[in-house]
Amino acid sequence: MKVAVRTLCEFAAREGDLDFRYTPAPSAEEGIAGHQVIQSKRGYGYKSEYSLTGKCLGLELYGRADVYNPHSGLLEEIKTHRGDLSRIRPHQRALHRAQLRAYGALLCRQENRKTLKLALVYFDMGKNRETPVTETARADELWQELETLCERYRLWAEQEAHHREQRDIRLAGLRFPFAQFRPRQRQLAETVYKNTVKGGSLLLEAPTGLGKTLGTLFPALMAMPAAAHDKLAYLTCRNTARQLAVDAVERLRAAQDAPQIWPLRTLELVAKADACEHPDKACHGDSCPLAKGFFDRLPDARAEAAQAGTTLTQDVLATIAVGHNICPYFLAQEMARWCDLVIGDVNRMFDQAALLHGLTRQNNWKTGVLIDEAHNLVDRGRGMYSVQLDQQRLLKVKKTAPKA
Repeated sequence: MKVAVRTLCEFAAREGDLDFRYTPAPSAEEGIAGHQVIQSKRGYGYKSEYSLTGKCLGLELYGRADVYNPHSGLLEEIKTHRGDLSRIRPHQRALHRAQLRAYGALLCRQENRKTLKLALVYFDMGKNRETPVTETARADELWQELETLCERYRLWAEQEAHHREQRDIRLAGLRFPFAQFRPRQRQLAETVYKNTVKGGSLLLEAPTGLGKTLGTLFPALMAMPAAAHDKLAYLTCRNTARQLAVDAVERLRAAQDAPQIWPLRTLELVAKADACEHPDKACHGDSCPLAKGFFDRLPDARAEAAQAGTTLTQDVLATIAVGHNICPYFLAQEMARWCDLVIGDVNRMFDQAALLHGLTRQNNWKTGVLIDEAHNLVDRGRGMYSVQLDQQRLLKVKKTAPKA
């Protein structure tokens, strides 16, 4: 099974608390620009975006090192930030270091090196200042650490490969839940199926009452094996439409043979305000009990959610999260990595910090996307990329904010 180094580390090397205290962070575009600034400074002999691959315990690992100098044996991983470097939390730094050392292990094996100099370069975008954290490591100790990470991930990877195989077998023979299609609904479904297999873009306009939700979900799911899709995202502009999609999946499931065996993991993503159990607390371990030790308890909750055998709705995830004393909202964020069909708001794919878009890029997924009422994307897009500041609200906040 292929896995990105970053995905491997996020699965196997994270520990401790959730911590989303505000730190002034660069945007994705600024982060890319920061990487380019550092890479351009390095000059002759340095290689940027150096491709790394390797096999470890049956896993095919891949990634790109930010900067590598084969002459001096220096590997650099760049992390951009703004403001005081001490505000980067210890668990984040540990994850950064694990990623760098995993790249180092692959590089030593790929280039047949015995030792390697490693540098974690923190680049302050505001002050144009580098802060390197350097070390020298032996190839054997780096590989041993990589094997430890891969051992934690391997059993999960084997389970995921089996799940994918069973899912594709079931979807290839998916049965429509009614004896007959509505007028023009079959034509709609055939069009969606053919377009999905070809990997094209399609804009559909259909009248109310045609059965668009089932008429698009059914063929898009059925086409996933032929199109080699990893994920399907069903995106809506309204919460009521999200519930229609959840109901459609349950209707499909009930119409199949042995509906209790349903290897299609479906996730409903809801807004943070709807899922939060402690809205009066901040998202870090010093404030919220569900953030304390989140990553230590996540593996068991993740395993239970993956084996739930039912749609991971807000209520289902809340029940699982309570059993493990972790945050249900961030459990849902984690399960977005491991579910086949994700139902959520359009901002999950199109916002500046879109979860599904980021995961798709990171993991090289082939993701099919169905957008309900796509004509609303124009106004939604303007809203996502625009900010309104209200003077009265700012004055009110100023009066109640702590002096610091």
